Amino acid sequence: MLNIAITGGIGAGKSCVTSYLTEKGYTVIDADKMSREMTAAGGKAMPYILEHFGPGFINEDGSLNRAAMRDLVFREPKYMPILEAGTTAVVIEDIDAIRKEEEQRGTKVLFYDIPLLFEKHKEDEYDRVWVVTADRNLKAERIMKRDKIDPSIIDLIIESQADDDFRISKADVVFYNNGTIEELHDLVDAELSKI
Repeated sequence: MLNIAITGGIGAGKSCVTSYLTEKGYTVIDADKMSREMTAAGGKAMPYILEHFGPGFINEDGSLNRAAMRDLVFREPKYMPILEAGTTAVVIEDIDAIRKEEEQRGTKVLFYDIPLLFEKHKEDEYDRVWVVTADRNLKAERIMKRDKIDPSIIDLIIESQADDDFRISKADVVFYNNGTIEELHDLVDAELSKI
């Protein structure tokens, strides 16, 4: 089975690539989606969040207050490892279990949406790495439009992630997503034709 990790900084368009792959019938394991599910109301990370961060980080419906947590961990980075111990570490275990299941099913190629692939030093666990990137100003515009995040927080998030030049230097394939969605899909189709 061919294991392909897809990564890129926030706002680069990684989700556009993975959504397109799903539309085409490929299986994509989405680490962000798994993380959101475990921090939803009743999610398996919520007791950990309550214990380590307190009720101020939990919404009335029992889900993670993502805005409050994002503000905390990006303004005070010492809290990031505490958060990751109860979320990211669990996601990694779950991904490994899904990979084994797909391999047993006979899946030929499996895609993984891993936003923090390089930050967590996981790139060597995949056969290929696809990096999606875009100009910084364009990424910031997309994030503001999509998430309504304060520009100062956007800068902190971008600065906390791996540098684009570093990602590109480690990539097997790079998608420069500065154009239209159709142009991005064409780039993906060209790579799919090779596998």
